[in-house]
Amino acid sequence: MTIKRVALVYNPTAGALRRGRVDISRLAEALRRCGLSLEPCPTAACGDATRLAQRAVEEGLETLIVCGGDGTINEAAQALVGSRTALAVFPCGTANVLAKDLRLPRRVGDFAELVASGKARTISAGRAVKPGTDWQRYFLLMAGIGLDAAIINSLNVELKRRFGTGAYWVAGLDYFARWPLTPFSLTFNGRRYEATFAAIANAPSYGGAFTLAPEARLEDDKLDVCLFNSRSRLAYLGHALRSLGGSHTRSANVVYQETREAVANSNDQALVQLDGDLVGSLPMRFECVPQALKVIAPDK
Repeated sequence: MTIKRVALVYNPTAGALRRGRVDISRLAEALRRCGLSLEPCPTAACGDATRLAQRAVEEGLETLIVCGGDGTINEAAQALVGSRTALAVFPCGTANVLAKDLRLPRRVGDFAELVASGKARTISAGRAVKPGTDWQRYFLLMAGIGLDAAIINSLNVELKRRFGTGAYWVAGLDYFARWPLTPFSLTFNGRRYEATFAAIANAPSYGGAFTLAPEARLEDDKLDVCLFNSRSRLAYLGHALRSLGGSHTRSANVVYQETREAVANSNDQALVQLDGDLVGSLPMRFECVPQALKVIAPDK
């Protein structure tokens, strides 16, 4: 694949850009040195990345570079799924989970050379659908129902801008103290389960530090469900520690299976997050979209 013209969508408020660890002008210059004609496209509001990605698709660009966190990447993916435009990710957000799982280079020169090489892989995506409505949204990493979505809902945005991942720990500790769990049911593979937290994963990593779905692979045509139904703070603390290495799936009160589709319902409208962004509440259906998106990435 020969790449000539690319667009660069970037979030000026992303952690690494704000703190000066990533310089857009250096990245742009490195791309130009590799023979790429570059159009910088900064985002200014929620939804801009989707709009800019849609424009890249309509203009027939072979590659769209996204410089931002997993939320900005998710926004761009809404327009790129099913298109011929490849996604290239330069990590500069808080967690950079997708970049980690794709083993993407963090050095500007190495990244520019990778984009210019055109090396690409095709990955699957997840899709969340609100039954009885036209609403749907893709996710590349995972959907989280219950506990983690509630923590994200209580996240202090200003604290996140100042301290990055530390803000999630603060929100988590606050939630841990209050512990308002919202139960829900999740049906998949012909069986219904009760839960207080479930991750429906397209990728193994979670939040940068955890391996919540150790068997999940981006290229697979299925999703991995990791489900918890405890109400005990101590039990969840143990699960969190074990999930640092992915061994939590062997716990007796954890359900871990692969599936093509899962349907979640709740009498109390449990919250849902996709790729780290709160999107609403149950009921919701989750399904795998095989071979949904082309991504620039080194060989596995």
